[in-house]
Amino acid sequence: MSIARAARCRVLLVAGLWLLLASVGMAPASADSAAAVADVSVAQTLGDRELTIVLRRVTSVPGPLRVDVVTHAGTAAGKLTLAVTPTGAGSDLPAPGVPTADAVVELGGTPGMYSATLEMDRPGPWELSVGDGARVARIPFVVPAQVTSPPERLVYLGFLVAGVLLPVSVLIAMRARHSAWALIPAGGMVAGVAVSVTAALLSASLPLPPQPGNQLDPTVDNVTDPYSLNQPLISDYSRPPVLLTVEGAVTAGRPGDFDLVLIDAATGAAVDDLLVHDSALVHLLVVGPSGGLSHLHPIRTGPGRYQVHLTAPEPGRYALSAELARRGGGVQMVRAATGFTAVPNDASAAPQTSSAPLHLGGGDKSASLVLDGNSVTVKTTDAVVGKPTTITAEVGDTSDLQPWLGMVGHLIMAGPVPDGSVDIAAAVQNSAVWGHAHSMGPTSMPDMPGMSGAHDMSGMSGGHDMSGMHGMDAAGSGRGVMLMPPVNGESPPDETVAAFGPDVPFTFTFPVAGRYRLWIQVERNYTLLTVPVVLDVAGAQR
Repeated sequence: MSIARAARCRVLLVAGLWLLLASVGMAPASADSAAAVADVSVAQTLGDRELTIVLRRVTSVPGPLRVDVVTHAGTAAGKLTLAVTPTGAGSDLPAPGVPTADAVVELGGTPGMYSATLEMDRPGPWELSVGDGARVARIPFVVPAQVTSPPERLVYLGFLVAGVLLPVSVLIAMRARHSAWALIPAGGMVAGVAVSVTAALLSASLPLPPQPGNQLDPTVDNVTDPYSLNQPLISDYSRPPVLLTVEGAVTAGRPGDFDLVLIDAATGAAVDDLLVHDSALVHLLVVGPSGGLSHLHPIRTGPGRYQVHLTAPEPGRYALSAELARRGGGVQMVRAATGFTAVPNDASAAPQTSSAPLHLGGGDKSASLVLDGNSVTVKTTDAVVGKPTTITAEVGDTSDLQPWLGMVGHLIMAGPVPDGSVDIAAAVQNSAVWGHAHSMGPTSMPDMPGMSGAHDMSGMSGGHDMSGMHGMDAAGSGRGVMLMPPVNGESPPDETVAAFGPDVPFTFTFPVAGRYRLWIQVERNYTLLTVPVVLDVAGAQR
């Protein structure tokens, strides 16, 4: 072989290696694909226990699913049985509907986290059952598959082709009588690298396929191959609203159960496509005749059926509203038309004893109380119809609040209610506005005076809004730590993290003037604190 030909081979080899290395450096380590599923937290009112069930992400299949059960103050010790059941059918998988793994969680008398691990043997839709011996909650969830996206496949294929053709080009250049023949595999090598780089660069801008569980009803097929061309091409994922009916009755002063039945407003079929929204499938808000609030999380017992367990403290009519999110239907706040009635006990039940509500509005901008040993001060800006009103609860003086249902604080409001109302439940049931706002904690820091604000919860009747920010005065500039929303598939802090508050601000735009009933809820020391407030909203100033 001549010296010139050897030199050309060296040049071709060096150029090919440089091209491969440069293209690898330009391309991302992996192309975009369906986002990893984060941990899922689901609040459940299982009998007399208020629990938070945390399903940790499954990173590989087969692989472990860790289930953490968070208990709260007053939760009885005892045993919970866990079982996982696949609900999706596949041609090469065992039949669904039979539990494949089970475990036992022993709950202690101390509030905190108790865990168990179950083995998952396949991707797709699953159901976790949690039983206490008397009732069983059934929680649907999805185990994701490790999926390679089409752009990622092209990246790997292009590099593979280029890697194979590089030594072929060198071999032809060394052995062939006419070294120009080496340009053919060399051209293929360049084309392979070009395909890889192009696919890697374009992958970030290509839309993800419809997501099983969030946008599509999950099946084994669309979980394991979300990029399949035989998937339906859907651009409108909307679904009809939900109708809520109540079945069963309870007796005042005694523990009892009743059922919520969810019905599709367009077809009359059972609604069984609820998503975990704010760490629950259903947030049930129950207001009693004396104005006490219960924030419960019914357990799913079957398609479209949820069981509620509670002890109604007094006889009479109870107002009832459910907040839920339907797959493709968005967040809905649905009221039961008549609420439900707790019938009198043989021994007449005493009226509910609860803290007297704080009264704000007009000239009263601040009021305080002591709730379960916790000092609470509630402040408000001018409450005027049509203008953002900021309400801030100061709970103690240290940053030790725990996130409950993924938020530092919750604000439930209903009204306007007639002045002097004796039956608060009836007044609330008939009120025009019933809203549920959230707080992530203060957004302004002492060394950032220009960053004042709070989450805007402005909305209309039954609204639930996280739409933006509103500027605030000193009443809304809070102290403490803000709970930052998770990004890039990360999971938010759970209830074991006591590092938020002490100020919990909310901003809501009241659409109608009048007197409102408010309930502010925060968690401290694994105890849910509910602060009742009466707020007078003034009419528009002309």
